[in-house]
Amino acid sequence: MLDHELAAFIESPVMQIIGTADADRRPEVGRGVGAWPLDGRRIALVVSGWQWPGTIANLRENGMVAVTFSRPADYVTYQIKGKAELRDADADEIDRSERYMVAMVSALMRLGLAPEIIAPWLSHRDARLVTIDVASVFVQTPGAKAGSKLRSVST
Repeated sequence: MLDHELAAFIESPVMQIIGTADADRRPEVGRGVGAWPLDGRRIALVVSGWQWPGTIANLRENGMVAVTFSRPADYVTYQIKGKAELRDADADEIDRSERYMVAMVSALMRLGLAPEIIAPWLSHRDARLVTIDVASVFVQTPGAKAGSKLRSVST
């Protein structure tokens, strides 16, 4: 499901946009602050429960999630959909999140963004670890292949 190239991409400094929905299918969007592959079928993602309480509530309620990973320098983008489990992040996971945030700020500053613009959405306060069992992967890079399924559980 997650080949070496996609796994490395997810772990690199890419934007991590988390889409969830409540029982009435009202959407909620949050941001991740660090992701990495656990194995070929699961990824881990750190989310601030303080900053994104609606996202956390939806994950607790139904576990359905779509995470979009986008590299800001060239907009290469993938979306992963799956079923998520949630727990408090441990010290090592928070440390990984801190390293991601430093790398993300550096990447965005190289593109001309000021740190004060970036800082408000990079928080791991009340850090939660979302473990996603990947069901499908989509190419979302702008262009002819945008929206096409790269792979799914059945492929």
